[in-house]
Amino acid sequence: MEGLKKNQNDFRIRLDKIKESGYHLSCSRKKDWIEDVVKDIKNIKFTFVDDIRIQVEIFRMERDIFLRGLTTATIEMSCIRCLGNFNFPLKAEFRYTLSPSDDKALSPEMEINGEDLYLLYYQGDSIDIAPLIREQILLNIPSYPLCRESCKGICPQCGSNLNQNPCQCDKQEATVSKFEALKHFPVKH
Repeated sequence: MEGLKKNQNDFRIRLDKIKESGYHLSCSRKKDWIEDVVKDIKNIKFTFVDDIRIQVEIFRMERDIFLRGLTTATIEMSCIRCLGNFNFPLKAEFRYTLSPSDDKALSPEMEINGEDLYLLYYQGDSIDIAPLIREQILLNIPSYPLCRESCKGICPQCGSNLNQNPCQCDKQEATVSKFEALKHFPVKH
């Protein structure tokens, strides 16, 4: 990991360390490395089960930097249908192009296209890839977690998990609409 700063949580890479053959990084980080970032997510409950594995390849062409990477981890989540806990294999693949910010004057009214979503700018003689890795982890956490596509959920009447055993609730009663009584309501013309 030559070229990285000594701080274990810092992924700042000096540009002069990116040789013609590229710069390769393969490491892992403890799950608490990302936990301060994800604590702001309120609508989805999850925890990291194991360490986060990171693989990054960085190439340079003149002043432009081309980055591709893979981040993997396992997270424990609750299924939104059956409320059971399950492990989700998180896999985030990403690609970015980084250009020096002094090459292009940035305007707040500048129009961007789809290709520009993966174009970033850097300043100085180093780049910090930690925010990119964190962003990809967050983008790949499912917002609608399901233990499996065929999850049957829970019974709305008795609350039993329908994946484990069928409930004995009266299904006819469950299909009656709350507005059924309005059918017989007298209407004045």
